[in-house]
Amino acid sequence: MKTHHFLRSFLLLLLLINVQISSAQALKKITLYGIPSVNSDSIWMAIDNGYFKEQGLEVEYRIFPSGTTALQTFKTGQGDIVLTGDLPSIQYHLQNPGAYQTFAVIERDSKGYVAIARNDIRKPQDLVGKVVATRVGSTGSWFVSEYLTKNGVNQSSVTVKNLDTQLLPTALCSGDISAFFIWQPMGSRALEICPNDVHQLTDGQGYIQGYLVAGARPEFLNSPDGTDKVQRFLRAIQKGKVKAEKDFNAVAAYAAKTYSLSEKATRDQWEYNTRPISLDKIYYQDFCSISKWSRGAGLTTQLLDFSKLIWPDGLRSIDPKLVDVAPGPC
Repeated sequence: MKTHHFLRSFLLLLLLINVQISSAQALKKITLYGIPSVNSDSIWMAIDNGYFKEQGLEVEYRIFPSGTTALQTFKTGQGDIVLTGDLPSIQYHLQNPGAYQTFAVIERDSKGYVAIARNDIRKPQDLVGKVVATRVGSTGSWFVSEYLTKNGVNQSSVTVKNLDTQLLPTALCSGDISAFFIWQPMGSRALEICPNDVHQLTDGQGYIQGYLVAGARPEFLNSPDGTDKVQRFLRAIQKGKVKAEKDFNAVAAYAAKTYSLSEKATRDQWEYNTRPISLDKIYYQDFCSISKWSRGAGLTTQLLDFSKLIWPDGLRSIDPKLVDVAPGPC
């Protein structure tokens, strides 16, 4: 009798192991490149709550200091999906024809982009003759340019230094630079490190609306396997979006556990996050504005052609209302 019970238990254990192995083998693998910013909270919640696995995906999430840096690795052929900002996505698309398409806007906001300055910098004109920093080639470059131009400061009178995002707070607190322009949580970090020496000069409101977009290679997007993976990815982050919008404590817990972010630093960006998970009219309008600025700044001579930049099939398969009709080249 004991032998029969033992054999039955053993067979049940083997069956459970086989089910678990089969389940693990059934997961489709993707490598996702991202940045350590709270504007990724829809992604975070999809990871932390198992929404990707619910959709049959195993996601390897690799973090880079900025989308510009992530694209440098992506260009070597590594990674499946890359999260990046607005200007990097446009520049990469134009500089590498046929190698990249955007398939969803993950997040956008203005107040999550900040300029943090030394205490002697109180107004735009105080930056004349000073060194400011950003991740050159990122949305930060656009922010610096718009801030100086709209405040009547000649851009040639300010030295712009290129630094990776994680270096900006230390460089400012040590006095190596007079200000930096970048997205949160780097501003909050600087204010925590040296609160008596620095202050927030401005945020992006009235200057820029920064984006986090998801993109991939056209050959991946248009393959049956890639299309299926992107559809699963989008369904998972749609669920992650709902969780992120309603549960700040869950977002803050993930940020603290994964990036050692304080609750305040997380809230400083979370409360301004807008999570469209779409390709909408606002996206087209803002990216046309960036395109115009890029040509004026001499970064490109090309018009932005959305018929080449975007891949709308994934969102349309989930809900056609998530994709608005794109304008012509701008």
